[in-house]
Amino acid sequence: MTFITVFNKIAILFLMIVVGYGIKKLGILNEEMNKGLSNLVLKVTLPAMIIKSMQFEFSKEVLFTSFKMILLSLLVHGIAILISYFVYRLLKAEEGKKDIIQFMLIFSNVGYMGYPVIYAVYGEMGVFYTALFNIPFNFLIWTLGVTIMTRNREGGSSKLSYFKVLMNPGIISVILGFMLFLFSVKIPIIMYETLHVIGEMTVPLSMFIIGSMLGALSIYEIFNEKQLFMVSVVRLLVIPIVTMVVLQVMGFEDILLGVPFLIAGMPAAANTAVFASMYNREPIFASKGVLITTLLSMLTIPILTMLL
Repeated sequence: MTFITVFNKIAILFLMIVVGYGIKKLGILNEEMNKGLSNLVLKVTLPAMIIKSMQFEFSKEVLFTSFKMILLSLLVHGIAILISYFVYRLLKAEEGKKDIIQFMLIFSNVGYMGYPVIYAVYGEMGVFYTALFNIPFNFLIWTLGVTIMTRNREGGSSKLSYFKVLMNPGIISVILGFMLFLFSVKIPIIMYETLHVIGEMTVPLSMFIIGSMLGALSIYEIFNEKQLFMVSVVRLLVIPIVTMVVLQVMGFEDILLGVPFLIAGMPAAANTAVFASMYNREPIFASKGVLITTLLSMLTIPILTMLL
């Protein structure tokens, strides 16, 4: 796939975000509807997309590559964690904001941005491997993520719910889809087409949600945190480039290089703002971080695809 083709696909995603921004400003979308759409994507359309994307004929090569992708995910998250701790120690900021920044650097936006971008570049096989790559993410965000968000707050850390980790719709859909692949179980055509139609809603709805998030604040409110611009450079360029260098030195190429590299370059996870609100840790600052990295990613993602 040529750079121009990829750039055009990213441009389409960007225009969808512009539409989301517009409908938020026009009052067509409100906060309540935004939450509803977010739940719809994370609990219905994205799981449908994942299960449908795993409807491949079983092969030892794909199985071997799948395990490699999970191990690569652990490696990439390890790189992000190391860089985040380095940045954490260098930053001069309040503890609450430093915790938010570390969370932003470790966890990228796979759900709303990662899947659509990977789908644009690699198609359904890319979604298949991204779903597997995302397994460690789901465990880490409910373990390390919760620890980061609660370690410096009054009252200390919250008790971790392993049940909540395992009952995550993303985890359930990946396990179900992978089991169907492993045992070569083909979904009946009517169910397959239903999953296909529902799953196709993921991309536009995700882009509308991001655009709506951008439309919730004024331009001044979005850009008055200068510190977040430096953090955005680390999140969007430093982490993916370090990831690419490490993986290339290790000899990885093609999809085993492209998927981890692009996921590492996604903006801060939307869950940053959700967790910040949940644990009362600088929720406005967290929202700005998500919005700024998302906005700047419209410039950096085409650059990253060009590097591929």
